[in-house]
This record gives sequence, C-alpha cells and structure tokens, in this order.
Amino acid sequence: GTEKKRFTGWCDVPLTAEGEEEAMEAGKILGMRGFTFDIAFTSELVRAHRTCDLVLKSASLPNTKCVRSWQLNERHYGDLQGQGKEDPIMLETYGEDNVFEWRKSYTVPPPPMGPSHPYWAPPPAPLTESLFDCQERVLKYFREEITPRMHNGSQVLIVAHANTIRALVKVLDSISDENIRGLRIPNSIPLVYKLDANMLPVGEKDDWGFQGEYVISAGTHERLVAVERSQRRVLTALFRALDQNENGSISLGELETGLEKLNWDLTPRTKKLLDQIADRFLLDSDSDIDIEEFIDLARTFWKQQDHFRFVDPRAVPVDKGLYKGASSFQDPEPKPGKGVTKYPVKEGYCETTEFGLLRK
Repeated sequence: GTEKKRFTGWCDVPLTAEGEEEAMEAGKILGMRGFTFDIAFTSELVRAHRTCDLVLKSASLPNTKCVRSWQLNERHYGDLQGQGKEDPIMLETYGEDNVFEWRKSYTVPPPPMGPSHPYWAPPPAPLTESLFDCQERVLKYFREEITPRMHNGSQVLIVAHANTIRALVKVLDSISDENIRGLRIPNSIPLVYKLDANMLPVGEKDDWGFQGEYVISAGTHERLVAVERSQRRVLTALFRALDQNENGSISLGELETGLEKLNWDLTPRTKKLLDQIADRFLLDSDSDIDIEEFIDLARTFWKQQDHFRFVDPRAVPVDKGLYKGASSFQDPEPKPGKGVTKYPVKEGYCETTEFGLLRK
C-alpha cells in the first residue's frame, strides 16, 4: 500500500507497513505453489523495487537478478502529480470535467509540469503522459528487453504499477479499449500467464477475455473478490489454490489437506462455500470435482446467499490490441491487417514459459 487518493505517478513514495506485509504474503504463496523465476523486472520507484525484493526473499529466491527500469514506472500525471485527486483548489483551477477527462481518457494527457514543479525531474522523465503514452513506453521496453528473455525460456517476474501492468494485459489478451477500462489490478496478488512458443497466452479466456490466472492465499482471496468483476477469475484462482497436485480436479482429500497445507484462515463466506463443496462429496465420494463443476457449485451457492455477482460476458474482443489490427505485442510496428510475428521455435526450447505480473 501507498498513500491513496493522490496522483502518485512518479512521486517516489515508500511502501506502508501494510504494503510490505502484502508483498511478503505474495512471495510466500508463490514459493508454496512452486513458482521460480530466472529474472525479475521492476520500476525505479521504491514502492515497486522494494516490493520486488520482498517477494523474491519471501519466495526463497533472494538471489534472483532484479532489473530496474524507468520504462516500467507508473503513468506520469504531469502538473497534477502529487496533488490530491479531490483537492478543491486543484479542481477549481483546472475544472472538474477536465480533471476527470485527463484521468480516464486514453489519449488526452494532463497539462505538463514545469521546472518549478516540486516533482520535476530531468529527462528521460516525461513532463506528462496520457494512458496511451504510458502504454507505448511500457510495451516498447517489454518487446525489446523482456520478450527475448522469455522467448529463450526464462521464467520472468514483473513488479510494476496499475497502469503499466494494465498495458501488458491489454495487449497480451487483445482486450478492447472499452473492456480494459473495467480491469482493476489488485495490489500484491500475483497474476500468472503461461505463454506458448510465439509468446501467446495459453488457456481459455474468461468472461471478459482475460487469460492470466491469479495466485491467491486465504489472506488475498477476499481482496481479489472485492476488485475482480469476473466471477470465473475469482473461482479459478480459488480452485487452483486447492488443486494441490495440479491435475485439474479436486478430491475430498485434496480439499481437506489443501486447506490445511495453505493454513487458510477462512472468512465466514468462503468457509460456507467450501463447506458446500465438501457436501458434494457426501453424495458422490468417488468422483473428483473439476473446474466447471466447482464453478457451478459456487455460483449456485452465491445465488442462495445473495452474493451472486455474475454478469453477462461481453463479446470477447478479437484482434484489437493497442493498435487496430494488431493481435499481440509481437508485431513491433503493427498495421491494419497485419498478423502476429511468428518466432521460430529453437531446438530444445520448452514449448511454454511462464511469467508473473505484480502491481505495487
């Protein structure tokens, strides 16, 4: 956690005590689930690289190389940087409608900061950025510095910020401009992608078109529920946490030992849900529960408990990355009608690689 309700951007604020605890929890659950990383990338802002250090240490990976880069910094908010989002003087100076547009518009940046601004920094720091400017910066670095390492089989961890991670998710999953507005990136809950030889996500899309999977613990499950609008993503994360042998199904023994091994301190709502899952085994103790039955049971339970949050999925966007016509981040200069740049599969190369995203 950092100070909230400010245009923090490139302001180099420290982690709070809560933020440090969340980072250590994220590293612990990654270690328990057996994730390893060959290299980590993070921004030059202390809240991100401190998080990265704590995650790797808690995951028992303290010797993993961590590369810092300003290209992974949060969006630069120009003259608004450091000011309160509800500051009456700021709102009166610029106009509430203008401030709202600068926050939410994809292409319109806030006014640039001048040399007298308390957070002014020399180049390469920008003077202001729109969301599009921020995403262009991040994706250029991702294509040039990170993608080649993953193409060679490296397992990569990226610890960055809400807007920088959203930029990566948008292009990885070909999410439309409309749908990406609804994506909220929770703090310190790892988001894992498995990629094929062409650096394309492996796995089914969820209700909204996303293919990454959250890695959760008891301490982070409720935080994920609070921000994630896709019920399927929440339930998939819970299922993966319980599927101890990772075979795609859960037995009664796995349900019991999984909870014990993860040392889950369950909230009343989650406990009731898992009690309902356990009751299913009373009816059929010999057959395991796969992900689809797990989701059906959970949705039925939430309907009964008035916690039903399912929304009709929108049409899954196809072939709409940051540039119209670009289907993934592989095409360095995407143009209408262009497809994905295919990387040749190297001899001895593993067909899939994993990388994790973590917001701070």
